[in-house]
Amino acid sequence: MAHFGPQQEMEYQRRRDLQRAVLEHLNQSSPKKWDFLCVHFAIERNANIQPVLHALKEAGNIIVGKGKDQMVSITDSGRTRLEETTY
Repeated sequence: MAHFGPQQEMEYQRRRDLQRAVLEHLNQSSPKKWDFLCVHFAIERNANIQPVLHALKEAGNIIVGKGKDQMVSITDSGRTRLEETTY
């Protein structure tokens, strides 16, 4: 098993915090356009949100609509993840 160094651990935690922030945002005001989320989190947290959104989508925590608007909504799985105490 590989061990994380301090730099990797910090990056891992930053991504987890960002995932939680996205889920909280969508839980309060879903759906949102994919592009809106990218701009919102780039301004608010100076973050590259694209990999985070893709990871949440792959995990089934968000769903992305088809079409040019690409509306993003939180799923029941995403809400369950938010409720977990050990996020």
